[in-house]
Amino acid sequence: MKVMTFNIQHCLDYKRRKIDIDLFADKIREYDPDFCGLNEVRGKGFLKGYTNQTEKLSRKTGRKGYFGEAIKVAGIGPYGNAFLTKKTIKSAETIKIPDPEIKDEKVNYESRCVIKAVIEENGKDIVFLVTHMGLGISERKNAVKVICEIADSTDLPIVLMGDFNACPDEDTLKPLYERFTDTLENESVKTFPSDKPEIKIDYIFYRGVECKNTKVIKEVVSDHFPIITEVV
Repeated sequence: MKVMTFNIQHCLDYKRRKIDIDLFADKIREYDPDFCGLNEVRGKGFLKGYTNQTEKLSRKTGRKGYFGEAIKVAGIGPYGNAFLTKKTIKSAETIKIPDPEIKDEKVNYESRCVIKAVIEENGKDIVFLVTHMGLGISERKNAVKVICEIADSTDLPIVLMGDFNACPDEDTLKPLYERFTDTLENESVKTFPSDKPEIKIDYIFYRGVECKNTKVIKEVVSDHFPIITEVV
């Protein structure tokens, strides 16, 4: 089962600085994941350019789609995470990550969420978690806490993915490394920014399955590189 995580920056072509849903659909078809977690996805709203990107990507790639709203930009533009899959969706839900009670970091705070989906693969269920963590350490602590609560509440295999806005050595991520394996834990990889990659902030973690042939797709489409792996 081929799995990919991709921050698509609302389908903005990073080179031309223009929204191009067809470009991203073409790339997803080219990379051909069975499950693709997406970050920075727009939903249908009342702001210019806020269309149902998940539905459009679903239709153009021939996959089932699910959108998980994290916020409404300006109160009217849905924005969040999504996934596309060829596989059977047993269930899917959007779990809100609590905002920090104290906001004293010099960052742009933004409410976040985790998509939890149960996907059937060869008669077995796998939990997929798709998230985009905040820019503040306090936001990421809350995100990690929610993810760990989900992980600790199930015995099912889990694949966790997304843009974590944190490098692997950040203390905030330690509880994840205690529960999961990073598909690229032992490699020096960089995923952002795609035109001049300097840091690794995009991840695929796993528990209860094996992953092999993991690679970073070093192609400038979005501002992030996708990561792709094979789950067995």
